[in-house]
Amino acid sequence: MATSGSGKRGTGRVTLDALQALGPARLARLVLAQAERDAIFARAVRMELAAKDDSGALAHEIDKRLKTIRRSRGFVEWDKVGPLARELDQLRETILGPLAQTSLSQAVDCMKLLLSLAEPVFERSDDSSGSLGTVFRQGGEDLGGLWARADVPDVEQLAGDILTLIEGDGYGVFDDLPDAASPALGQTGRAALRRMLLERQAGLTGPERRQFDYKVGWLLPKLADLDGDVDAYIATVDPDRRNTLVNAQVAARLIAQGRAVEALDWIDAPVERSHNERELADLKLRAFEALGRRDDVQAQRKAIFDRWLDGQVLRDWLRALPDFEDVAAERQALDQAMTYDRATSALEFLIAWPDLKRAGRLTRERLEGLEARAYDILRPAAEALSQADPGGATLLYRRLVTGVLDRASSKYYPYAARDFAAATDLADRIAGDVDVVPHDDWLADLRKVHGRKIGFWNQVAGKFG
Repeated sequence: MATSGSGKRGTGRVTLDALQALGPARLARLVLAQAERDAIFARAVRMELAAKDDSGALAHEIDKRLKTIRRSRGFVEWDKVGPLARELDQLRETILGPLAQTSLSQAVDCMKLLLSLAEPVFERSDDSSGSLGTVFRQGGEDLGGLWARADVPDVEQLAGDILTLIEGDGYGVFDDLPDAASPALGQTGRAALRRMLLERQAGLTGPERRQFDYKVGWLLPKLADLDGDVDAYIATVDPDRRNTLVNAQVAARLIAQGRAVEALDWIDAPVERSHNERELADLKLRAFEALGRRDDVQAQRKAIFDRWLDGQVLRDWLRALPDFEDVAAERQALDQAMTYDRATSALEFLIAWPDLKRAGRLTRERLEGLEARAYDILRPAAEALSQADPGGATLLYRRLVTGVLDRASSKYYPYAARDFAAATDLADRIAGDVDVVPHDDWLADLRKVHGRKIGFWNQVAGKFG
């Protein structure tokens, strides 16, 4: 007999409620079967069983497994790194979770043991995927978190332990440790760490000093930030190695501390190289705003727009103009964008503003200046223009197609075929547009120049087959 149509089928979704509904005996059989097939899963089950008894048994299981991994000598190829990373991460989570819930001191010891595996594991593994590095760096941060949860009796000792770990770290495992351990250190511990670092630094010379500074030097500005001490941060800057990046970092901190006048001195300081002009320009604007220098704010906004065509900065500039001046100023700024030295950036700005009429004009007047590889700009621009200016949209789609074919970039033929299809869809709407060659004539020329690129034409046939 057929079952009633009113019955509901199970969804088959694996949820906590669904697993609990299986009952202990059935669930236990599933766990046992999986444990027989998956060694890593089996070890995780043993950890859970050990945690059920007491923290000492769990810590013993973790300790035993970590020491086994440390004794291993075989090289781990890139395609075998995944299971090792998964097991290490599982151990890390067990330390951070079940073990830490019952014994923070044992959790700290086990996490330190896990992290001591970093160097030997990296040396015998191909971690090109970065999965091992991710696990160890997370463990370094977790160690700081465990210390912060524990009642650390001696912050001087903790500071010394942190310095030792960072000095011996050749893989960036402990890059996030100072932030995570900062609550445990407190201001007293951070001061002790700074003092130890400076004493250690002063006792070294030559290559040893350079090696120490390379590994540990970043810790001084980090400690200054943790204390919110911008003067201590500035004290870490080498006057002979100042550049625009350093100046910007100092200026940002000074502005945050309400010291915008000093920030301007750092922003305007002469340096040989300038790789971050935009960052410095934005910081200068923030400094003027903090100081309430309205005229300087407006001049800086206009300078930023002139240099980078920033739409939001232009809106802010226009909004601050006297009444009735903004309309003419906006028109002048948009005309200025039409002659901007980078046509692709100008098109992006005009589409985003939006001013589709000017965007279509720019496409016609400066088509050859548009970067054919700027798919992320030209394709959305073509889509935006397809209704208001189908001729301009067609030119952009064609530019994308010929850009791929001229380079014979077969990897991008599927994208070029889609752009070809988009241009074809607009064919009937460009009749009479004197700036756009009729579709059939363009297609004939395309076949004449690129007819032997069979991969592309097969893609096109697939679109229209």
